[in-house]
Amino acid sequence: MARKAVGVALGGLALAVGIGVVLAAPRPSPSAVPATVRLAAGVQDYRPAGEFRIGTRIVDAPPGRARVAAVEIMKYQVSEADYARCMDAGACPATLTGRRADYPQTNVNLGDAMAYAAWLSARTGSAWRLPSDAEWLRAAGNRAVDDALGAEASGSDPSRRWIAGYRREAALRGESGLGPRPLGAFGANDLGVQDIAGNVWEWTGTCFQNGTVSADGQTIASRADYCGVRAVQGRHRAFVIDFIRDARVGGCSAGLPPDHLGFRLVRSPAR
Repeated sequence: MARKAVGVALGGLALAVGIGVVLAAPRPSPSAVPATVRLAAGVQDYRPAGEFRIGTRIVDAPPGRARVAAVEIMKYQVSEADYARCMDAGACPATLTGRRADYPQTNVNLGDAMAYAAWLSARTGSAWRLPSDAEWLRAAGNRAVDDALGAEASGSDPSRRWIAGYRREAALRGESGLGPRPLGAFGANDLGVQDIAGNVWEWTGTCFQNGTVSADGQTIASRADYCGVRAVQGRHRAFVIDFIRDARVGGCSAGLPPDHLGFRLVRSPAR
């Protein structure tokens, strides 16, 4: 009788433990957490992203400053292997990938990047998202570029602005090569962020803006977001339609198209 009671008690304990295992929430995997670089809170020199006019003339948006909260940004861009794991889990749309751990994932659109952010957030228990345009510029450090073209390109002849923009962006791109290169090939900036402003442009969460500027060019008079187009950042800022995966074949709404479209995420708040 005593043996039977002990057996029942042990069986009940095993059942309780089993139920506990079933009901317990899955714990985030430490190995799933990407390496990050912490960006301190501060104020970033920032020129709004989009197209601004005085009357009918397209002009540079006036410079300003944006307050940026502390975040952590991925040290490297999301790799092919990273994205393939999300595809295999059924959480990310299928796209071209070599599944290599040492190459950045390219051929991704805004929706792909946002799906990966949601999957990584669920997998790690942290809140991951695309950086804003201002956050990306802060992370770019000594590789950040102001896209102003100057007064000479803001006159009544629109062709002068187009030519000035083309020449400037072509000079910034240099001869980086058309093919994707392994992670780390473009080295680290002064903050320790790898490959930023290389030949893979990165999606941001910032919408394209249409706006007007005061007659003296010093202040923004009005602006409105158009979120079907987003700012992407690399060796220069470009604007790409949100569903495009390869801007070289169309979908770049302004400027020279990016060589490749990829992404990295920020974790907010920083830990």
